[in-house]
Amino acid sequence: MCVIVFIAMSNRNSNGIPLTSDLGQANNLENQVLNASVPQGISFAQSAREEPVSNVNTSASLSINSNEITSLTLPIRAAFYYPWFPEAWNQQGIDPYTNYNPTLGFYDLSNPQVIKTQIDAMLYAHIEAGIASWWGQGTNTDNRMPALLSATIDNSFKWSIYYEPEGQGNPTDSTITSDLIYIQDHYGNDPGFLRIDNRFVVFVYADAADGCDMVDRWHAANTMNAYIVLKVFPSYLSCPNQPDGWHQYAPANAVDFQGQYSFTISPGFWKAGETTPRLVRDLSIWRQSIREMIDSGANFQLITTFNEWGEGTSVESADQWASSSGYGAYLDALHNDGLVNDTRLYLPVVKFGSNLSGDPVVLAAGDIASCGSPGDERTAALLTNLNGTVLTLGDNVYESGTLSEFNNCYNHTWGQFKNRTNPSVGNHEYKTSGATGYFSFFGSAAGDPQKGYYSYDIGTWHIIVINSNCSEIGGCDINSPQVTWLSADLTAHPTLCTLAYWHHPLFSSGLHGNDEAVKPIWQALYNAGVELVLNGHDHDYERFAPQDPNGVADAMNGIREFVVGTGGKDLRSIGGPITNSEVQNDSTWGVLGLTLHSSGYDWMFIPVVGETFTDSGSGICH
Repeated sequence: MCVIVFIAMSNRNSNGIPLTSDLGQANNLENQVLNASVPQGISFAQSAREEPVSNVNTSASLSINSNEITSLTLPIRAAFYYPWFPEAWNQQGIDPYTNYNPTLGFYDLSNPQVIKTQIDAMLYAHIEAGIASWWGQGTNTDNRMPALLSATIDNSFKWSIYYEPEGQGNPTDSTITSDLIYIQDHYGNDPGFLRIDNRFVVFVYADAADGCDMVDRWHAANTMNAYIVLKVFPSYLSCPNQPDGWHQYAPANAVDFQGQYSFTISPGFWKAGETTPRLVRDLSIWRQSIREMIDSGANFQLITTFNEWGEGTSVESADQWASSSGYGAYLDALHNDGLVNDTRLYLPVVKFGSNLSGDPVVLAAGDIASCGSPGDERTAALLTNLNGTVLTLGDNVYESGTLSEFNNCYNHTWGQFKNRTNPSVGNHEYKTSGATGYFSFFGSAAGDPQKGYYSYDIGTWHIIVINSNCSEIGGCDINSPQVTWLSADLTAHPTLCTLAYWHHPLFSSGLHGNDEAVKPIWQALYNAGVELVLNGHDHDYERFAPQDPNGVADAMNGIREFVVGTGGKDLRSIGGPITNSEVQNDSTWGVLGLTLHSSGYDWMFIPVVGETFTDSGSGICH
C-alpha cells in the first residue's frame, strides 16, 4: 500500500502573527501579457492554531462503501477544510468567533446534510478535494472523518487529511509511522479518500522551526512508501532527502507560487478579534489569482480556505458576499475559473496597435532573488506565461551570490527560465570572490568568467552585455580591456538597432544615484548610435528621455535608459527626479517588456498582480 503525505511548515508565532523569512507599431508582448500569470504576496507567513474542544464521540469508525477506489490525476484543485464546528464558533471569549455571517448559519457538522451541502458547493467551484484538519488519533477532528467520507458516496469528491501534530512539536519517527498506519487502515482504503497513483494523500502542518530535520523524520517514518509533499521553508530544496512535492499554507497572502509543486490562493484574512484584515478581500484580485493559479499548471492548486471562519479566509458563502447562485461570489469566481463574461480579467497593459507583429520579445529586471523576500516569486510567476528572452540586470541573488544562494533562493523562481536567460552580473555576485557562484550557476550563458561581458543577436537587433563591476575586470576606462572589446564589437555589428544592459546605471534618481565609472561605456555606445540601455542596482523603476553621456537631452541620437531594479528584492524610495528622468516608481515589482521590431521598439513595464502602475511607449532606431 502506498501513501501520499503533505507536510506543512508553520511560520507564525504563538499568537498567530505571520512571520517572514528574511513578487505606433503592433505589439507582440501585449498579447502575451493578456494571458500572463502575475501573482502577488508570497512569503512564509502562516497560522498558529489548536483544535477547539468539543464533546464529539471519540470512537471513530468507518464503514467502507463499495464504490470503486480511484485515483485523481494532477493537477488537482483542493481546498483546506475545517471539520471543527460547532466547537470553533466559540473561542477566546468570542462567540461567534468570526467577523462574518455564513449563509448556512453557525452550523453543526454532526449534521450530514451540512457536509453534503458543502461538498456540493466545492464541486460547483471545481474543487476536487477537501483537505480536512486532523489533530491525531481519537481527537474530535478524527471522529468527524467517517462522516466526511460517508458524504462522498457517489465518488465525485475526495477527502484528504491535514496532519496538524507536526505544527505542535516534532513527532518521532515511530509516532509518524503509527499515525500513517492508522490513517491508512481507517480511511486510506475508502473510495472517498484522495489518491494519486493509487497512493492516498495526507497534508501535514508544521512549525516555523522545522527544516531538513523534519524532512528526514518523515523520510525515515515512511515505511509504507508514502507520497510525501512537504510544506516549504527557507532553503527547502537543499535538503538531502526530497519529498514528492511541496506546498505552502500562507493565508495572509493572496497567492503563493512554488513552481510546478503548488500554487495557493487566499481570498482574504481577517481574524476574529483583530480590528483590521491582514489581507483585504478584493474580488478582482481573487479572480485574477484564480487565473494565475490555473495558468501556473502547478500540480496542486490550493484554496486557503473553504471554511476557516475564525481567520476569515473562507470562500464558503457568507451574507457579506452572497450571490444569486446561492454559492457566494468567491465560489462563483472559482466556478468561472476567474473569468468575467468569458474573457480574461483586467491587467494593466497598454495597447500598441490592433495587429500582432510576431517580433521578438525580451523581459528584463535586476535585483531579483532573496530567500527573505517574496518579490521574486511574484515576478517569476509573471514570467511563467510570457514568452521571450529573459535579461537579468545584475544582483541576481542576495546576499552574496553564492552558489548555495543561487540553488536555494533563485533556482525555484527565476531559475525556472534559465534556459532562456542571458544574465548580467551585479556587485552582490562579487561578494563571492570572482563571482564564482554566478558563473557556476549560469555556466557558458554568462560568458567568460574572467570577463563577464559578451554579445549576441535577437532578431535584427544586436545585444551587448556589459560587466559594470569595473574593478573586477581591469577597469572601465577608455583603454580598458572591456571598452576596447566593446568598440570592436560595435564595429563588427553595424546593425540598425542595438541594446546594451548591465547593472550600475550612469543616470539614476534612486538611492545609489549616478555611477560615473560607466561613462566611457556610454560614450562608446553613443558614438555607435545605440538605442537602449537597461540597468538595475537602484531598487526602483525609472525611464529617461534619450540623452548623451553628459546628460544632455538628445532626441535625435541619444540613448534611452531604463532602470529596472524591480525583480523582487525589497524596493527603495526614489529621490527627486534628476534631469531627463521622465517616469519614476518605487512601489511596484515587475519586469520591463520590450518588443524588438526591425526599425524600432515598444516598451511596457508589467507589474505583479494587484498593482496598477505601468509605463509604455515606442521608439525608433537611429
